[in-house]
Amino acid sequence: MTQIMAEKKQGLTFEIVSARISDVFDEKKHVVYALQVRFISGNDDMSPSVVERRYTHFLNLYNALKKEHPQLMSTVVFPKKVLIGNFDNDLISTRSTGFESLLNHISTESRLRTSKSLLDFLQDTELSKAKEFIKKEDYITACPILENNFKLLNKIFTDRSPAVLLALCRLVACLTLLQDFPNSLKWADLALHRYEGVSDSDLLELYVPLLNACSKIWWQNGRNKEELEKRIEELRKKGHRVDGETNLMEAVDSVESRIFGEAR
Repeated sequence: MTQIMAEKKQGLTFEIVSARISDVFDEKKHVVYALQVRFISGNDDMSPSVVERRYTHFLNLYNALKKEHPQLMSTVVFPKKVLIGNFDNDLISTRSTGFESLLNHISTESRLRTSKSLLDFLQDTELSKAKEFIKKEDYITACPILENNFKLLNKIFTDRSPAVLLALCRLVACLTLLQDFPNSLKWADLALHRYEGVSDSDLLELYVPLLNACSKIWWQNGRNKEELEKRIEELRKKGHRVDGETNLMEAVDSVESRIFGEAR
């Protein structure tokens, strides 16, 4: 598909890599755009993230940011709706270029890049699917979705930003419900590492549930969990509640709702 850069640049980049026409039985026929997100720092990003979005998703993002930050969005030209010809190749190509320009503009403005509107655009579709699978106790399908969501957000936000830590903790919470999921120890260890130095009071609310979840993952993978039990006991002696009544998934939903508003 289209490329807005003639040569590779360092930093965050967005590219529409393909488009397809979706003709699902219970949906109106529409174009689905595959959006690739990469963060290039010195070397190429060998594991880009890809999500699919419709014209409406991009339009909602544009309108939300234009309302919140009119001055920062004043130079952005967004592809207009058309009554006919939505599936014309030239129109799809033009729209793809417009979508790339919008997102790459957002990436250069910190207030746009850290907005809830961008976060919603990036993860709401997949997060809704993952939550439906979790409700059905289909954790083996939910976990890869949550894993990909974390990887995507980690390209855009800082390592210890609320969005990234919440995504990582939700993934770890889901992993506790499975046995022998690939990389479960890797994600548990990364979450523990990321929490070193965190001072945000809302995020610290997740620490005890995270320790309990990681302790379970360590045990599931045959690793001695005594180190984590010692940390929990130290917190108990300092007056923290460590009874484990709130599991990590519930804690993530609660903190996310408080930080970002209504629950997703």
